[in-house]
Amino acid sequence: MSGQRLAALVMAAVGFCAVPIACTPPESPRQTTNIVRQIDHILIASSEAKELFALLSDTFQFPVAWPMSDYGSFASGGVAVGNVNLEIIKDSEAAAVAVKSRWTGFALEPEPLRISLAELDARGIRHGAPAPFRSKQPDGSFTTRWTTVGLPDVSSDTIEVFFCQFEDDVPARRRRSLEQLRSRDGGPLSVHSIREIVYGARDVKRMQEHWQKLLNPLQVSSQGVWPVEAGPAIRVIQADKNGIRGLVVNVKSLEQARRFLKEHGLLGAEQLAALTVAGSQLQGLNITLVEQPSGGL
Repeated sequence: MSGQRLAALVMAAVGFCAVPIACTPPESPRQTTNIVRQIDHILIASSEAKELFALLSDTFQFPVAWPMSDYGSFASGGVAVGNVNLEIIKDSEAAAVAVKSRWTGFALEPEPLRISLAELDARGIRHGAPAPFRSKQPDGSFTTRWTTVGLPDVSSDTIEVFFCQFEDDVPARRRRSLEQLRSRDGGPLSVHSIREIVYGARDVKRMQEHWQKLLNPLQVSSQGVWPVEAGPAIRVIQADKNGIRGLVVNVKSLEQARRFLKEHGLLGAEQLAALTVAGSQLQGLNITLVEQPSGGL
């Protein structure tokens, strides 16, 4: 190759401009900032909230993240399932007549909220106004416990997805809960973690686009799953309506879980490598247990 030919190729590759005055340097690509740390908690509304909370915390022996409490406008309790919390809310709506329990949404932990809000605006993603939850202290003062921000593009009429920033030490809280679950060897079901939230959508392509826009720079896998840091992954599937279709839970021993559920009359459908959890308090929920892949922590 001649020297002139090689020089021409190099100049083309680096964007060389023969007339410096007329040459405009290319703009630097905008750095994409991560705005979602992980899924923090998943919401379940139940007409039998106390009974469901007891099933999860006593029968299944999930660590209590916070006890059933009355917050004035709502009552709820939380249990820790390895890498995420389940929040049980007392359901007083008419929807509770049809099924005893239903998924109502999930909260995303932001990076922190001020950064995530700025990035939402930069990406043109719709969001609600920050809504702080404040509680009265013994001395009469009020303090902010947490702040939520709605995300309508990935929500629906029955499911709310939102940012939730707590004022306490979230990593420390997660470590304590995880240590408790491990000390119990995952409880009688040998639970390790929640593998994924299965999210149904009428328009899968459009919903996937909304999630990709929100989760950038994280990329969806070839199986259509976003592995959101240490928390559950998000899988979007075709469905007749938008909303959570179920949870997939990792267990250390599927056979151990099967025996326990069968003994307690809580065993649902069985497949070769999966089984579902049944029970009156779980009516309306779809929870599938699968064995944790080898090498999992």
